[in-house]
Amino acid sequence: MKINQLLKVGLYNLVIVAILGVLMRYKIGFELPIVNQKNLQLAHSGFAFSGFISIVIMSLMVKTNLKWLSASQVKFLESQISLSLFSAYIACIALIFWGYGVYSVVFQVAGLLFNMLYIIAFIKTLHQHPNKDTANWYKAAGIFFFISVFASFWLIYMLFSGNKTQHSYLGATYWFLHFQYNGWFFFACIGMFFQWLDQMNIDTKLNRTTFLYFAISCIPAYGLSALWLNLPVWMYLLVVISAILQCIGVIKFFSIVFNKRVVNAIHQNPVVKLLFIFSFGALLVKILLQMGSTIPFLSKLAFGFRPIVIAYLHLVLLAFTALFLIAYTHLTAGLNFSKAAILATKVFAIFVILNEMVLGVQGIASLSYQVIPFVNEALLIIAGGMLIASVVMMPSSQKIG
Repeated sequence: MKINQLLKVGLYNLVIVAILGVLMRYKIGFELPIVNQKNLQLAHSGFAFSGFISIVIMSLMVKTNLKWLSASQVKFLESQISLSLFSAYIACIALIFWGYGVYSVVFQVAGLLFNMLYIIAFIKTLHQHPNKDTANWYKAAGIFFFISVFASFWLIYMLFSGNKTQHSYLGATYWFLHFQYNGWFFFACIGMFFQWLDQMNIDTKLNRTTFLYFAISCIPAYGLSALWLNLPVWMYLLVVISAILQCIGVIKFFSIVFNKRVVNAIHQNPVVKLLFIFSFGALLVKILLQMGSTIPFLSKLAFGFRPIVIAYLHLVLLAFTALFLIAYTHLTAGLNFSKAAILATKVFAIFVILNEMVLGVQGIASLSYQVIPFVNEALLIIAGGMLIASVVMMPSSQKIG
């Protein structure tokens, strides 16, 4: 498929993620014996990563850089995205029907390999990029994707060998999540944002220093997800320093975002403005939560309660990453909105924030072992709202040229 088609399909895959989310929420409160809840969870999270976020990121990276990519380079990158997309579909189907087993693992590994081939090929093209500071964000995104893959293979080894402990399983899972969320997703998104600033001829003197703060802190920041391991003092101090560096990095980044020319450019599109407010707001909350998690007592509370972990994962994946990608696509890919699509996009964003708020309240309540009345019903209604909004905004707004 061509890059425009791949971007469209990647965006439409959000609907599949939403459908799986609704089924999961429905099954929590009501009977639905034909599907397994654990399998739905695996398919929902796996397809969100491989079928939606990664496909949209890779498609946008190509589309944004078309000016200096050769036809042969574009063709190869398109082929790897297509193969990765096919693998994501088969892996999702396998997870729904059979769970985590041979079939799903084979296609998950295949998808990872196609992504790796894409990243290698894309990084090789970056010598052509006119802004080396912006290119560094893409390089780092690719490197952190490779680092995250180590955990995938370790998890597969534990699955088939039976050589698994609670600590090794959680350590590998958090390793994968950290370097996907805070590495691959984050650096690719911010790299594309700086590229848009370059195209708008907006001065980004802080590009390099912002990159350095986040790049240097990314690897040691994994410790923020592993404080429950009772790290030695020197390692704990390194983790605290990484959290401080990320706080400085986000301050540098927001000093760029609040530049008058950037604000004026974003304000020209009300939908983009709303999505960026929510997305960058989620980024700020994420960084502050990571800083707070360096306090051992708070860290043990957070990682000891599943609702808090789920709230945090949705904050990063949905509130920051997904809303950013939707906004960036609207900003750069030639979208033409109908009135219904504009309304649906805004409603979707509002439901995302409502979802995060309810998950947050549920997580906080779980600390004192309190049950919020009708919280599961509320989350089901919100999930249904996101599904309907995603369906409406897709066909009426996607004219990617």
